[in-house]
Amino acid sequence: MVLCYRCGKSTRNQKYCSRTCANTVNGNLYPSRTRMPRFCKKCKVEVPGRRTVCDSCSRKVVDWHTVTLGSLRDRALQQYAAQIRNQARLAYQRSGRPTECAVCGYSRHVEICHIRAISQFEPTASVAEVNKLENLVALCPNHHWEFDNDLLASEYIASYVATPGIEPRSSV
Repeated sequence: MVLCYRCGKSTRNQKYCSRTCANTVNGNLYPSRTRMPRFCKKCKVEVPGRRTVCDSCSRKVVDWHTVTLGSLRDRALQQYAAQIRNQARLAYQRSGRPTECAVCGYSRHVEICHIRAISQFEPTASVAEVNKLENLVALCPNHHWEFDNDLLASEYIASYVATPGIEPRSSV
């Protein structure tokens, strides 16, 4: 009986008690390959992971301060409002504001609501301007529906945000 080189257990094998011990030792002593750095196809800057282009060369990275509602509407047709709402959710998440309804405190599922509706902005307004934190509030689905249908006092929502310059939707 011989002792395993890795764990010290007695074994009938000459060096190791199991394949796991053998692979652990041999993998560290004789690695099969080393990770090669990757570089951007266009500008030759090193990129992380398995990506092929950097952020500055990628067409998928968008600066929402330069994209206007009109240009987004022209490009995306029906989906432009969905893209704006998606960016609003991301901006709200990054802000660290509470994810609970501003009216009732419900926190299981909240929707991010625009205090001033997207349709009230000029086509020259940027998406970042529409999705400013002062224009966003978290509401549960019921209160969001009430707010959209002018059944919830918009003054209450405006007092929750308490930001000058944002006029809430007009209530009937």
